[in-house]
Amino acid sequence: MNPDLNHPNSTTATSGEPTPSLVERIFSHWLVSWVIIPAALIFLLHNFVFSAYHVVGSSMIPNLHDSDYLIISKVGKTVSGLSGQKYTAERGQIVVFHYPKEPQYDFVKRVVGLPGERVVVRDGKITVYNTEHPNGFDPDTTHTTTGSYTQAGPDDEPIDVTVPEGNIFVVGDNRTPNGSTDSREWGFLPSSDIVGNVVLRLYPLNSIKLF
Repeated sequence: MNPDLNHPNSTTATSGEPTPSLVERIFSHWLVSWVIIPAALIFLLHNFVFSAYHVVGSSMIPNLHDSDYLIISKVGKTVSGLSGQKYTAERGQIVVFHYPKEPQYDFVKRVVGLPGERVVVRDGKITVYNTEHPNGFDPDTTHTTTGSYTQAGPDDEPIDVTVPEGNIFVVGDNRTPNGSTDSREWGFLPSSDIVGNVVLRLYPLNSIKLF
């Protein structure tokens, strides 16, 4: 017998528990490296960085079409949440959000009015008023729309509203009659319902585009 094993200063020890076999160690390493870590990364990326969506419908033509495959960014909302600030999208962004009246459905629209701004839909066009533009401006100059006439409320009754804090005013790019269900019909969108903003159209391949 090796006398060191019984010496009080010996650093050698034994245990009644079985030592993991080589196969078990290899399996544990594989499980962590190829299952647990990738699954955790996918969870973090999907919930806090980006997601993928298919467009269904025609409310955003001519800029988005049915079956377009989109990548949306959640970074802005995530950063705002981590910093304790209220999140709001930027004007002109195309956002994906939970439809306020039926949250199980996700919609995609364009941001037109921001908190505190006055939005008027009258005579076939949208006008936004704020401190920088007290006389109003046209928010549709940065993108194209389908149809030259933007219908207002029911029976084309004029809309004149001020966007409350924590909300935005969104519309579809398809301005033909009944081309889009948006804030003109169901009101303001709470910023908390926004999932993220569109940053890339990945499919169809001949229409790949950054937003």
